[in-house]
Amino acid sequence: MAVMKFHKVTALPGTLEGHSVYLVAPAGKPNYVELYATNADGTSARRILNDVDIQAMIDASIAASGAGVEIVADIAARDALTTANGKYVLVLDASADPTVNSGAASYVWRSATSTWIKLTEYESMDLSLTWAAISGKPTSSPAAIDAAVANSHTHANMTELNKIGEDGNGDFTYNGQPPRARLETAGW
Repeated sequence: MAVMKFHKVTALPGTLEGHSVYLVAPAGKPNYVELYATNADGTSARRILNDVDIQAMIDASIAASGAGVEIVADIAARDALTTANGKYVLVLDASADPTVNSGAASYVWRSATSTWIKLTEYESMDLSLTWAAISGKPTSSPAAIDAAVANSHTHANMTELNKIGEDGNGDFTYNGQPPRARLETAGW
């Protein structure tokens, strides 16, 4: 059985070890780590998606959908926009909408019905409710609910959980031993 190895490096080395994971901390990004996994003989490594890859996918998806966020001054400016399904608009003064008393609101365009659907209105953002003002609330008091939650923490596998610990260096242990990583399948 192959043993999986982990390497913390600042650059991917020219010669790779098989069955390894390389955690690469690039110099230009001190708060990031890139992950690479090697094949069985170390002749190639595959990089796991990073922040640049994910942002590129998000940008491509937004561009393809024609969606995105647009900020306009008022309802008239919203109504003058060209529309695409899923277009999201923040209207800074939505008071011309009869359902908005004052302030901003956000809307999304629905092509199927040729309508703007209001998602939020900002006059209610600072809403503060009391327990007494909540309809359909439980009959228990907040203190009784808090006590029930605090007393509800139990585990059927407490024997196994009690085996979790740390050694003198503060490293994770299970049953007094450091954990071992096992490669179950090597398909590449």
